Amino acid sequence: MTANATVTVNGAVHDWESVSITGPHGAFVGISELNWKASQKKKRVYGKGAVSVGAARGNYEASVDMTLLVSEYQDLVSALRGGIFKSVFDVALAFEPDGAKQHEVILKGILIDDVDEGTKQGDEEVTVKLSGTVQMIMRDGVADYK
Repeated sequence: MTANATVTVNGAVHDWESVSITGPHGAFVGISELNWKASQKKKRVYGKGAVSVGAARGNYEASVDMTLLVSEYQDLVSALRGGIFKSVFDVALAFEPDGAKQHEVILKGILIDDVDEGTKQGDEEVTVKLSGTVQMIMRDGVADYK
C-alpha cells in the first residue's frame, strides 16, 4: 500500500454491482460494459521568446461506448423511434453502494456513430458494441463543461 492510498472505513466502494443504468427503454439489464470520457484539448500560444504567453482552448468533446446483449440492443432500438443512427438519447448511471457515497453520471445527448456485431464458434453470448458521441457529461449534477 502506498502512502497516498485511500482506505474506506467499511470497505464499500463503487463497483459494477452497485450501479443502476437507465436509458430510453428503461433499465439496462443486458449490459456488460459502459465507458465514457470527455476531453478538451489545450494548445500553448507563443509570442516573442521561447516561453508560452498563454493557452488556447479547443472544443469540449465527449464519447461513449457500450456492450449490450442482443436482446438489450433490440429493446434500445425499439425505444428509439428514429433508429439507432438518427436518435438522440440519454443514459443515466447511479452508483449506490451500501455504506458509500452515491455517485451519479448522466450522459446527455448520445448520438451513435458505430454499431459492431458479430459472433463466432464457441461464443457463449452474442453482443453488440455501440460507440458514439455525447453532448455533455453530468457528474453528480455538475456539467463537465460550463
